[in-house]
Amino acid sequence: MATARNRLFAHRARLLLTLFSGWVAPTGQAQLLSVDNVTISLTTGTEVTVEGAVLLTSAATFRNQGDLRVAGNWTNNTGGTGFATSSAGRVRLYGGVQTIGGTSVTDFRRLILTGGTKQLLRDAVVGVPGVQDGTLELGALLSLEGRTFTVFNPAGNAVTHNGGWVLSGSLTSRFQWSLGADLSEHRVLFGEPAGPAIPFAFTPAAPAPVGTVLSAATYRSDAANLPYPITAAQQVTHMAGATVLDNSPNTADRFWLVDLPNGPFTGSLLLSYAPTEDPALGPGAIRAQRWSESGGTWQFPPLPGQSNPAIREVLVPNVLFSEAFAPLNEHIWALAYDYAPLPVELLHFTALPTDAGTVNCAWTTASEQDNAYFTVERSGDALAFQAIGQVEGAGTSHVPLDYRFEDPDPLPGLSY
Repeated sequence: MATARNRLFAHRARLLLTLFSGWVAPTGQAQLLSVDNVTISLTTGTEVTVEGAVLLTSAATFRNQGDLRVAGNWTNNTGGTGFATSSAGRVRLYGGVQTIGGTSVTDFRRLILTGGTKQLLRDAVVGVPGVQDGTLELGALLSLEGRTFTVFNPAGNAVTHNGGWVLSGSLTSRFQWSLGADLSEHRVLFGEPAGPAIPFAFTPAAPAPVGTVLSAATYRSDAANLPYPITAAQQVTHMAGATVLDNSPNTADRFWLVDLPNGPFTGSLLLSYAPTEDPALGPGAIRAQRWSESGGTWQFPPLPGQSNPAIREVLVPNVLFSEAFAPLNEHIWALAYDYAPLPVELLHFTALPTDAGTVNCAWTTASEQDNAYFTVERSGDALAFQAIGQVEGAGTSHVPLDYRFEDPDPLPGLSY
């Protein structure tokens, strides 16, 4: 019915097709769509459904302007991307557990994931460096399995979420996003298989050269923050802070890696964690700290201006990516209470208005180590804080202690 040089055109119809070695045979319930050395063209308005797997071999190519739906595994052994660069149609992987593999990286162009979990057995992309128009809709779990998924499209809306998120699980399982002139927030949801989805975002401070690739990875650790992160250029060796040898009780049970090429790249980072990863003190004014390979320690003090836009989220403004700080720009982050570390275990803190027009601040510590004093600060915008008083600490203590501080002249409206 067709030779290897012919093209199959499908017009405004649902088709179930099986192709073997250049032969095209419309069938009822296809178990495998095997495409060998042919080009399949889907015109605008065409919907083709494959109720099984897709296997591409030799120089097989989709020229897709329509809607290609696949229920089974995707395997690309062509030596090419599997799709023509002119393709502007959608590819929908809609089965349950599906794999994306083969000897070649597939460029799906515009990929929609729905239902179940999609596992990478090979790196995959949407869009290519020379054609920055890829899009990804996450309506399923995308399990990276130690591989990389890249979005070549600098638009902040190139990735959308429809109930799905990315399973990273290691620092080698990376989600990448090609940046450019778009200065809007670039947000991706990560998480464990059972959820919840936790946000990661990067907002560039200035345009980047087209093709500048942002890379992010994350994984959950145990209560002692083990295993420590290890990359090709860095190795975290401890969770010690400025005054204690182990700050893991005050650190969320998750590590992040964020990578940008060496250069004057700055922007804001949003890092987060799940409720089951809470430090011993619970959720609160946690801060992001970065590992310094040259110093063999955690950056002290943390970068200034950090805030908590939502519970278990940390926004870090004006982050500079430089190999002078982190070799190969593999910036490893942990989320810990305040500095590295707080020399106290805080049980609770409250700030309540009184009938006299003041604000009563009260807190209780479970233990203290070499704690000289507390500084009480306040802010009207949760960004710029000003010290308003000090309360003497207990030095070293291993019993609960209560503290109070009265703000006699509070700011009007909401204060932090």
